[in-house]
Amino acid sequence: MATTLIAPKTTGTLFDTKHLVLAGLLILALLVGVYMFESKRADVAQAKADAAATVANAAIKAAQDSAQQNLLTQQANQQTQAALTAANAQLQATVGQLKQANSQLTTALANRQKQDAGLTPSQQSQRWQALVPTAVVTTTANGFAIDPAGALATLQQLEEVPDDREKISNLSDALAKDDQVIVNDGEALTSEKAAHTADLANDAKQLTAAVDENKKTLADFNAYKAKSHKNFFKTVIISLGIGIGIGLHY
Repeated sequence: MATTLIAPKTTGTLFDTKHLVLAGLLILALLVGVYMFESKRADVAQAKADAAATVANAAIKAAQDSAQQNLLTQQANQQTQAALTAANAQLQATVGQLKQANSQLTTALANRQKQDAGLTPSQQSQRWQALVPTAVVTTTANGFAIDPAGALATLQQLEEVPDDREKISNLSDALAKDDQVIVNDGEALTSEKAAHTADLANDAKQLTAAVDENKKTLADFNAYKAKSHKNFFKTVIISLGIGIGIGLHY
């Protein structure tokens, strides 16, 4: 009796349609999930970047407006400072002229007194009458003779001498104090200019720091996007590998 061999019935190929569809659906599901996840992260990052850009642009605009206003203020301030500096210089020149005039008067008085000491009695009487025109002065064997009206006028003018000297002393003190006030004002003006310059330099540094921070934020966002894309493609590759592995398994 002859024996007939029957071949075993195959259950299907390794990559039949069913398995390929399942693997494709799995890969698609993984890709969609990864895409949605990465898209959500990118949206959040973009929102943060947009907010940072808005804040930075507002800060830059405010800084530009402030710089423009500050420029106008600086120009006005420079004009004021120039006027004050010129006024201080004029005041110092005037004080110097007054001091010089006082010094010249003091020297002239000393010279006149020295000349008076060398005059003859007749010349002294003439000088007396020149200083006190209402006085009638004549020389005598013992000195001088003066009429009553002239004597009174001489006495009254002599009364003015201590008062005038006191006024001159007070005026000299006042001039010295005014000179010091002018010097102090000049130093205060210089200090104010230096402080204002320091404020401007600090504001410029703060603006630069804000701009740099904004640049860093945008750079971080760009780096995040690049990394996100990298992760996305990495996930695609892994998902494809998983899908192929599952297909081979079934």
